[in-house]
Amino acid sequence: MLSVKQETKATSNNEDKIAILVMSATRSAAIKNHLTQLLKYRTNISKFPIIISQDGDNSEVTNTIKEYVNETAQIYFIHHKERTGLDSPSRKSAKNYFFIAQHYKFALDKVFNELGYKTVIITEDDLDLSQDFFSYFESTKHLLYEDDSIWCISAWNDNGASDLVDQEKSETLYRTDFFPGLGWMLKSKLWEELSPIWPEVYWDDWLRRQDIRKNRVCIRPEVSRTAHNNKLAGRGSSNGLYRKFLASIGLPSNPVDFSLVDVNRLKKDNYDPFFHKQVLEAKLLSIDELIKQRSSLDSEYSYRVVYINPREYRHIAKSFNLMNDIRSGMARTAYYGIIPFMVNKARVYAIHGNIDLSKPLGSFESSSLYHEDWDKMSRYLDFADMYCKPGKWGGKCDPNDSEMIEWFRKRNQMKRLKAWGEMIVI
Repeated sequence: MLSVKQETKATSNNEDKIAILVMSATRSAAIKNHLTQLLKYRTNISKFPIIISQDGDNSEVTNTIKEYVNETAQIYFIHHKERTGLDSPSRKSAKNYFFIAQHYKFALDKVFNELGYKTVIITEDDLDLSQDFFSYFESTKHLLYEDDSIWCISAWNDNGASDLVDQEKSETLYRTDFFPGLGWMLKSKLWEELSPIWPEVYWDDWLRRQDIRKNRVCIRPEVSRTAHNNKLAGRGSSNGLYRKFLASIGLPSNPVDFSLVDVNRLKKDNYDPFFHKQVLEAKLLSIDELIKQRSSLDSEYSYRVVYINPREYRHIAKSFNLMNDIRSGMARTAYYGIIPFMVNKARVYAIHGNIDLSKPLGSFESSSLYHEDWDKMSRYLDFADMYCKPGKWGGKCDPNDSEMIEWFRKRNQMKRLKAWGEMIVI
């Protein structure tokens, strides 16, 4: 834990610093790897103090962290041991997600409210970092304070696989309605808003809710500045659900000096007309045309394709290996429902069918495009993909079908079928 002496020093002159809050729990090899990279790439000790927060009482992790704690090097340790609400229904239904949300609240309350930092970057122990990680955040920090529509800066691109991004333009940054996480920066004023209403579980999906997001956006890079270290992460809280996608997302080939990049173009008044113009100039193709012509797209041009429901977006996503899940009505990386990605070195924009491109972006609220019915539709399709296929249920894919009900009953999976039946069938 931070000593009284350390806490006193940590709270003095912290307003101009960017604290690195490292979240850890049970993975000693992961925290060792992560801290080694932070120290290797940290450009300024006094500007970027490191605070390691451990959840739980894994002694191996504690001992590993203590090897790095060094007041002179501004590396501190806080420890979350007092878990509460063990009998909560949320704890029983969500397991580790309950403890993760509790740990985040503890750590963020500590660094903002007690230690007095105004800006914090949150990282996790299973992340690898790019060489320009600190340059990226240092150069974009002012956007949080100068544009109220920006509520976080993220190092992560959910669709950051090598064939979906332009490595030659890794300095490119975007606005996104979808909260990315996995290495992200926020300011104390935002935490003042979020802390009193922080959820018991699934804090990241909670941030994606339209009533919480309130039309605010995050900044995210073309090429991720964090990567998921699958070798050290284990199955993780998602039980390896996104392991294949996470493994495909890599770091930039060459570092960028972001102090030389005009990041002010990301402010809403600058970005919206620029991005809108790019989309309008793209050649319109149907989904089938895009898939059929994928190998012959001209890299000198850009293209756009429209999706009108989760089934169509899923078709695009599966065809080009985008993440296909929908949260709070949004696809990952979406800005006004528009998802940019690369196909055969050509830029493609997948565009929400409800957008009227004759209206300027910014003339309407992005949240008006997103509906939670899309979440239910997406989960329905997930379920159908899992069970309605050869080798499993081969009959009519309908949760009300008597033969399907009997098939699930024999396998003691009626709760799962019932939940599926409550989703919207499309």
